Amino acid sequence: MIGMKYRAPLNEEQAEELAQDVGRIAALAARSLVESFPHLDVEQLAETFTRPLVLESTALRYLGALEAGDSPGEAAGKAGAALIHAWADARLAAQARVAGSGGEPGAPSR
Repeated sequence: MIGMKYRAPLNEEQAEELAQDVGRIAALAARSLVESFPHLDVEQLAETFTRPLVLESTALRYLGALEAGDSPGEAAGKAGAALIHAWADARLAAQARVAGSGGEPGAPSR
C-alpha cells in the first residue's frame, strides 16, 4: 500500500494523477525559488525540475511520505523541500568546482 491516495501497483488513472501531483510539486518549488530569488530563470528551473530523473526522484519521495502516513499536502511539501535542497546542493557544488578551477567555466576541477 502507498497511502490512501494510491495503491500499488498504480493503475492508469492513478499514474496520471501522480504525474499531475509531481508536476504541481515541481512547479510550486520553482515558483517558490523565483519568488525568493528573482534573479533566477524560471524557465531554466522548470526545465531542470522536469527532467525524467528529477521527476522520478520527486515521485518516489512523495509516495514514500504518503506511505509513511503523511497527508498529501504534507507529502508534497516534503517532496518539494527535498527538490529545492537537492537543487541548491547541486548549484553550490557547481559553484565550488568553478571556484576551484580558477573561476573559468568548463575548466577541470582540481
